[in-house]
Amino acid sequence: MAAKLPSFDFGKIKDFFSFGKKTFLGIDIGTSAIRVVEVSKKKNTVQLKNYGEVQNDVFKKRPFRIFYKNAVSLSNKEIAEAIKSILQEAVIETKQVSFAIPDFASFFTSFQIPTMDENEIPQAIQYEVRPYVPIPIHEVTLDWAIIGGQVSSTPLKVLVVAIPNDTISQYQEIAQMAELELKTLESEVFALARAARSYLQNKDDAKKILGLLDIGARSTTCSVLDAGVLKSSYSFQVGGNELTEIVAKALNIEYNRGEDLKIEKGLTSGTNQEIRKILTPLVDSIIAEAKETFRDFFRKEGKEVEKVLIAGGVALMPGLKEYFAAGLEKPAVILNPFLNLTYPKVLTSSLQKMAPSYSIAVGLALNGLEKK
Repeated sequence: MAAKLPSFDFGKIKDFFSFGKKTFLGIDIGTSAIRVVEVSKKKNTVQLKNYGEVQNDVFKKRPFRIFYKNAVSLSNKEIAEAIKSILQEAVIETKQVSFAIPDFASFFTSFQIPTMDENEIPQAIQYEVRPYVPIPIHEVTLDWAIIGGQVSSTPLKVLVVAIPNDTISQYQEIAQMAELELKTLESEVFALARAARSYLQNKDDAKKILGLLDIGARSTTCSVLDAGVLKSSYSFQVGGNELTEIVAKALNIEYNRGEDLKIEKGLTSGTNQEIRKILTPLVDSIIAEAKETFRDFFRKEGKEVEKVLIAGGVALMPGLKEYFAAGLEKPAVILNPFLNLTYPKVLTSSLQKMAPSYSIAVGLALNGLEKK
C-alpha cells in the first residue's frame, strides 16, 4: 500500500469538465520533486484535468535521482510509491503516462545527412551518430528530430539524443511498479520545447528565435528554438539547490532557511541587498553559459536569439527575470505552460505561481495526446 503523504499540492478539477476520450499523464521525476499533470483533449481543446506534486523531503530527505558521470540512478521504489500516492490523493484514474529522461543522462549532438527516402533516415542517423556517443551504440536508444531542411532536400539537419538503455529500463520498472502504462519516453528538452510551443500559440513570438532557460534543482538547460523548432541544447551543473546552498553557507544558517530567503528576497534591489549580493556570482555564471550557447548558435546559423523564456522552479525567484533581461540584453519572460490549456478561472492565480515548475510535466502530457 502506498504511504499516506502529507505535503502534496493538488488541483482537483475534474468535476469542471465532462470526460474526454483522450486523456494522458505527464510525470516529471525531478531531483527534488515529482510533478504530475493530467490532460484530456476534446476536439481541438486541451483541458487541464488534474495536477499534483510531492517533494523529496517526504522520503527520507534523499533525492529521487542521483547523477554520476553520464548516468542516472533512480530511487525506483520511493518514486513509484510517491507516484501512486499522488494518483490516489488526487483521484487520478488515467494509466497512460509519459516520462522524461534527464538531459544529463543523455548525449546530445546535431549533424547533417544527405537527402534520402524518409524510411531510410533512422538507419542513417544510427550510422552517423556513432562518433558522438562515448558508449557502444547497441547500449543506447536514439531519439531525434529534424531541425533543418526537408526530407526531399539536401542537406538535412538532425538533432539526436542517445539515451542509455540502462536508464530506460529504470523508467520502465518505475512505471510497472506504479501500475502505469508507459507509452512515451523522451528527453526533458523535447518536453520543454513542446510546452514552450503550447505557450507560444497565437503569439507573435512564435516565429522568433527564442532562448529557453530551464533552471532545475541540480542543473540548468539552455536551448534555442527557431519558430518553435528545437535547434540546439546545452546543460550545465548549476541549479536551484546550489543557489540555496550558497545562501545557507554565507549566512551560516540551515538549508531550509536559506531556501526561504532565496524565495523571499532573491535578486530584488532595495535597501537590504545581502541575499542579492550572495546570489549574483552564481546567477552570473548561468548568464555566461547562456550567452555562450547563444553565440554558438549565431556562429552556426547566423541568427540572433531575440527573447528568452525562463522555466523551472527558480524562475519565479524575485528579481530573476529582470536580472536575466539586463544581463543577456534581451527581453525575458516566465514560461507558463498552462496558458493555452482550458481550466477554471478560479485556478489562474495558483497555476501562475507554479507554472514554470510544471513545464516539463505539461510537455510530456501533451506528447501523449499527440501520440494517441
